[in-house]
Amino acid sequence: MKKALSALLPLLLLATAPALAQQIAQYSQYMNNNYIINPGATGVEDYIDIKASYRTQWTGLDGAPKTYYVSASSSLGPWRGSDRHPLRERPRPFHAVGGIVYNDVTGPTSRLGVYGSYAYNAVLTRTIRIALGASLGMQQFSVDGQQLHFYDPTTQAASAASRVVDASAGLWLYSPDFYVGLSGAQLFGNQLDFSYGPSQLGVGAPGNSLRRHYFATAGVRLPLSEDLSLVPSVLVKSVSPAPVSLDINAKLKYRDLLWVGASWRAFDSFIAMAGLSYEQFSLGYAYDAGTSQLAGYNGGSHEVLLGLRLKKKAQEVCINKFW
Repeated sequence: MKKALSALLPLLLLATAPALAQQIAQYSQYMNNNYIINPGATGVEDYIDIKASYRTQWTGLDGAPKTYYVSASSSLGPWRGSDRHPLRERPRPFHAVGGIVYNDVTGPTSRLGVYGSYAYNAVLTRTIRIALGASLGMQQFSVDGQQLHFYDPTTQAASAASRVVDASAGLWLYSPDFYVGLSGAQLFGNQLDFSYGPSQLGVGAPGNSLRRHYFATAGVRLPLSEDLSLVPSVLVKSVSPAPVSLDINAKLKYRDLLWVGASWRAFDSFIAMAGLSYEQFSLGYAYDAGTSQLAGYNGGSHEVLLGLRLKKKAQEVCINKFW
């Protein structure tokens, strides 16, 4: 049964990927890089924030999803480093820019995205800011015909790809002690000029459109002592016609050195996480243990997140007090 499911998985996902359910790649450590789900979070820290991630989902199943991304964001203008949170060092509004490249591969199908983003950060109070951000880029959905195998071994399939312009937007309210974000992705809802079969390519099958995705997230920092902080957070994801998805997270942080965390993704999985930071570098790991009907046919999901914090000039890089 496991072998049969492994063989069918890529074709099932190929059939549903353009039209139904969630199309955007799923991440477990988004709370360590909210920029990937909300362009309003572009450049909110006091350094050039670079992140790289690799996620392998449903290990043990042939053709299961694998996702890679690299992101970078930064505020514009000079910074002044200190041992305090950078918000206290920025009495004026500021601009920020960023970019992300990702590749989401599932069996013979893949989705490549390249985006640039801009955000404007305004001052509400001495410690509270609000940012409005937007990103614009391109998505390419592809099928590798060499990886498709048919019952009739003489059947050969060509490769095909379709590219569309895409955009997202987000609002980000934040302080040293909390954050709230609202965002939307694939807002253009463009149609992929793409359909697939042994005898047809690129004829634009009805329903092959990018579905709009909406995200609402919030988190709060609760100091337990001078060295320990608890950061509970929540994420709600909505995309029609799939059911609303809910993530509930908690992260225990020791200074800017070590952290452990756990998440519950409603009716889908439990997630264990841990990470560490050393000077400008950070490393995070997450393991998803599934609870759905698919759980008995795979070994869970693994996700690694690498971070690099770069200073802009000779100064101390502000430590990451919140995240």
